[in-house]
Amino acid sequence: MPDTAEPLHEHSTRAPAPRTPSTSDGETSRARDCVELRVHGVSGGQAEELLDVEPAMRVGGDRLAGFFRWRRKPDTETLPGMRREIFAWGNLTSGASSRAFWLLLMPFMMLNVAYWMRPGRMDDGQTGTRRVANIAYGAGVRLLALSLTMLIVLAAAGVGMDLVAWQCGGLGEECVRARPWLAFLASASSPLSAPGWSLLVGAVLPAAVVVVLWRLSRRTAADYEVVTGPVPPRHSEDAPLSHPDFWRNSEIMARLRSAHIAIAVSTVAALLLLPPLLHDLGGRGAPLPGSPGLWTAGAVLAGLLALVALLSTVSVLVPGKDARWNARADRLCRVLRDTILGLTAVIAVYTVWPRPGWVVEGRLPGSGTMLNSLFAVQGTLVVILLVAALVLFAVDRPHRHTAMRGLAGPSTAALGTLLGGAFSAALVYQGSLWLSGCGSMDAPEADCLALSPPTAYSWLQLAFAFQAIIVLIVVVVLALWLRGAVRAQLPKVTALYSRSVRDRRTWDIARSRAMGRMTEALPKILGALLLPVVPLVGLALYSIVTGRLVAGPMDAPMAVAGGFQGVAQDALDAMVAMGSLLGGAALVALVWIGRSAYRDRPTRQAVGAVWDVGTFWPRAAHPLAPPSYAERAVPQLTARVRRMAGENTGVVLSGHSQGSVLAAATVWQLPEECADRVSLITHGSPLDRLYSRYFPAYFGPVAFTDLNGRVASWRNLWRVTDAIAGPVRRSGPDGEEVVVPTVEPLPDPRSYDAPPGEARRPEILGHSDYTGDPAYAEAMWQVMPAGRPSGAPVPETYQGP
Repeated sequence: MPDTAEPLHEHSTRAPAPRTPSTSDGETSRARDCVELRVHGVSGGQAEELLDVEPAMRVGGDRLAGFFRWRRKPDTETLPGMRREIFAWGNLTSGASSRAFWLLLMPFMMLNVAYWMRPGRMDDGQTGTRRVANIAYGAGVRLLALSLTMLIVLAAAGVGMDLVAWQCGGLGEECVRARPWLAFLASASSPLSAPGWSLLVGAVLPAAVVVVLWRLSRRTAADYEVVTGPVPPRHSEDAPLSHPDFWRNSEIMARLRSAHIAIAVSTVAALLLLPPLLHDLGGRGAPLPGSPGLWTAGAVLAGLLALVALLSTVSVLVPGKDARWNARADRLCRVLRDTILGLTAVIAVYTVWPRPGWVVEGRLPGSGTMLNSLFAVQGTLVVILLVAALVLFAVDRPHRHTAMRGLAGPSTAALGTLLGGAFSAALVYQGSLWLSGCGSMDAPEADCLALSPPTAYSWLQLAFAFQAIIVLIVVVVLALWLRGAVRAQLPKVTALYSRSVRDRRTWDIARSRAMGRMTEALPKILGALLLPVVPLVGLALYSIVTGRLVAGPMDAPMAVAGGFQGVAQDALDAMVAMGSLLGGAALVALVWIGRSAYRDRPTRQAVGAVWDVGTFWPRAAHPLAPPSYAERAVPQLTARVRRMAGENTGVVLSGHSQGSVLAAATVWQLPEECADRVSLITHGSPLDRLYSRYFPAYFGPVAFTDLNGRVASWRNLWRVTDAIAGPVRRSGPDGEEVVVPTVEPLPDPRSYDAPPGEARRPEILGHSDYTGDPAYAEAMWQVMPAGRPSGAPVPETYQGP
């Protein structure tokens, strides 16, 4: 693996003495005319803690046992006289208890992230192959996201409509004896036991899922809505995040939400319509005698439903750059959504229409075919994404640090789709086991209900088992690699600190430095996790070529093993059973984590940290994904900094970790006249090491060069032991790459031995506590912009607390 996290220059263990600010009246006034605006990283924190305004401060020891004294005013200032503000945005992702259950929406989030991972540039005026590949990539991700919504609804319908209403209800008294609480659906004396009414009751579950997703998306859109500033930023094609409307995504998201809700509702409507329509047609395509009006009405409803669903699918492909065109498309999508809602109501009446002699047999008609067809479409879309990404990488030639040669986006989309399928399979498969009372679908017990989920889910259970084996192999390989990396770091640590290799401290530092390089393994890990997708995509493409898109041709173990018997068959059966068990355990774990996060704030913050990384981008692909906090955070930061700079107050934007990404996005949104009054400090920043590599269309050396020209000064602090941060590379005058100062990484730990007055050695900080490092104060003094003339009054609006 490339050693990109290594320092460009090693240095001694002695901490550099920070430059002591002069106390002359002019320089003190300059400091007082500046504000240090800190933006925290993932999982947030309390505002008081971030501001360092607690009455007591630790002056020695550590978090377990330390020495404290009353805090003085100078203790809360990085530089004398410079006010400090904190932008605390953690509650946008980890504040409300209910947001812990966003874990279930992780597949949606991954599809949305994949949309922004395209390897091509986003400049205007694209033509030819570039334009075709860009359109294919965006359309492929949006259609894949739409298919994922349909997959989740099919899973809910598989439990409510297929297993409960159709199969269990069709078993009659046998179902009543096993599950007495279902007597209102299965008992012959119940008016709801008729197939049509039973289906309508079973549709409540998928309908509830649709309503919850719809309501959640609409509510978060209202909570995150902001207004734009009066002065737009200077837009540059080198920096797509400088577009004035980049963080105004409400109209596009509303249009996509209408389309997704329309497809979700049409999925439920199709499952309500197909069983009675097939009955009216006699099951073989010929109408039953004596019911011409009924089957004709059903055929008309089917045609209308297919037409409106097709238009809703096409609507997600409409580009949203032109405001007027986007507004018209939004109105059209709302009309299509409302039309499908009306059609569903009519289909419900058609479904419950009395049909003498209509009896339930087998699985729910149409559900297996829809599921198999959906998997085939998803496999085709993944192939389209792979081809589009390869073309974009070859034609556009993004910077040389791009991860996976441009295939990170399609890989993330495929992994999100696989995860959504695994969640769906676990839900249906475990639901069938619980409802039937069987220990296993492959070896049912004598007294359990004969329920049969779609056999396509068994393929996903098999993939889940393969995934578990791959994860174990990856963990073993990483452990072996880490062991070798630690040994490789030992000579560097001994040379750097002039200490013996036998000291445990030397090994601890070497291990931390090796851990700091673990991020370089992400592309290989992502590629390994995608291996189960290969047989699934192959199966889907084979189904398309051969036309064998039937509800359930055979069980997955039999399909794989073919004529092999004995050990091979037993092994495949065991893997399917293991996949079922792991899927159920994953669902239980998600529920447990959600419940713990609901009650416990630290757990909720840990869960929220996942969204801090994954929900930075606007919902341009999947509108039902967790909301983008940056859509609110960046405009808020921009408005605050613009006002301070407009009143001649210098601003030092200080961003840690994910906060540095928000700070950079804020600078790109500032008007041009703010450039000489705003400076930037990034510490522990993933701008280059993660965002530049995985989002090359929006971050990279060219974009960082543009960012550097929009601020008075920029310093970047990082450590070799930090697995997230690294040097930030920008393009030089001759096209070569140069590093944003500071070039050298910060020493970690600051000293090998315990400092005077302490009994413990300094801890290895890694990704944390950059603001406590002496180099931070030095960088603050170096970037401090000139404010208003000395002696000018300080506006009380911006006085710190």
